[in-house]
Amino acid sequence: MPNPRILILNCYSDNHRSARGTPWIMPQSIAPAMLAGMLDPARVDIRLACEFRSGPFEDLGALQWAELLVLTGLNPAFDRMKQVTAYARTVNPGIVVAMGGPLARMLPKLSRRYFDYVCSDDVEQVVALVDAVFGPGHAAEIPIPRHDLLPGSRIIGYAEASRNCNFHCNFCSMTAEGREFMSYDLDDVRRQIEVLGYRQCVMFLDQNFFGGPRAHFKARMALLKELYEQRKFGGWAALVTADFFTNADNLSLARAAGCIGFFSGVESFSRAQISAFNKKQNLLLPQEEIIRSCLEAGLVFHYGLIFDLVEQRIDDLLAETDFIVANPRITLPSFLGFAIPLLGTPLFSRRLQEGQFLPNVRLRDMDGRSLVCHPEDAIEKAVAFAARMDKGLISKRKLAAHAWQFFRRYRTTLSKWGLLSMSYPRCGSNGCKNRRPARGNRLHRCQPAHR
Repeated sequence: MPNPRILILNCYSDNHRSARGTPWIMPQSIAPAMLAGMLDPARVDIRLACEFRSGPFEDLGALQWAELLVLTGLNPAFDRMKQVTAYARTVNPGIVVAMGGPLARMLPKLSRRYFDYVCSDDVEQVVALVDAVFGPGHAAEIPIPRHDLLPGSRIIGYAEASRNCNFHCNFCSMTAEGREFMSYDLDDVRRQIEVLGYRQCVMFLDQNFFGGPRAHFKARMALLKELYEQRKFGGWAALVTADFFTNADNLSLARAAGCIGFFSGVESFSRAQISAFNKKQNLLLPQEEIIRSCLEAGLVFHYGLIFDLVEQRIDDLLAETDFIVANPRITLPSFLGFAIPLLGTPLFSRRLQEGQFLPNVRLRDMDGRSLVCHPEDAIEKAVAFAARMDKGLISKRKLAAHAWQFFRRYRTTLSKWGLLSMSYPRCGSNGCKNRRPARGNRLHRCQPAHR
């Protein structure tokens, strides 16, 4: 009997309304590879695709080939999931369509209108899904992410050492889902790294690489040090919360284990705004001190800024970016975005109760680049500010001056790649014209919805 044919697609709605993928942006999604890794490769035939990396999925032949289509994606991708499902059922009326991800948990009843199966649990549920459609016996004996089914890179590889987060920021989808933090077994982490093959950098996609008992973190450092000394990778990077930096020994442990840098959610240099975000871990130390301590330890530091135009004045936000670019002791933000009142979050509930949402907001508008709530400033000023975020909030002259002073300060501390990525980051909307401009303004469509 032939193996079941399964297509797993990570759907993505590009907030720049573009029809091109972004293979150079880090990080990339590994959701399709993780889902495929739960299944026995000898018992299923699998194809993977990712719209974030490759752009809109247009392989109608793959949709005709597949017996089961599994869709995943973030909140703004819900409409895209429905589109792909319509295409699939047009070219292949017998196809079974399943969807998972945050919206399967937040909107299960609505999702069941459009998809045959709605998977509200974690990636392991894909085994139960496949067994329900094709009969039992499709689970992998030892789950291993199927990176071999996605375009490869000798530079960056992706892994996970834990799941979920132990903090409760009011805008975070992890807070909405309320799922407990869980560390993976060290043998699982070892297998993930070994199956990647040598990569110059292994990037851990954990929501909080530092979460859980400190004994688990130290054991993880011991494992990574062992693998680093065995030349399994050239270095690694991870996302950590700000409490990681309260103990200088953590930086020493990480560097000895082959760490090259971290991403941490700074979000704002305003203590008042950090408190409003319920990001208590960011109040333990001044943000500038955290960044300097990381850089002076020889580790790169990436972060993002989140602007909340409902509670913050645009002039104050511009003053914050001026403060950053005038300070060569800290790095420039890797991306800028608006606070998103995601479904199920405390921020969503508050904005809904206060009547702050603009008319006819759709899920696809919740992309961090579009205005979805009434701003504190005039709407015209907010729209102009959003457009500037796409074109560049900081002048090239100021960026160049910061880069030169940053280089002079850290040239003996950071590696050449660290200096390049830190002094003039290109992986996000950091003020330079490194993103394609959006079509039209960034105010969401306020016309009546077409059903």
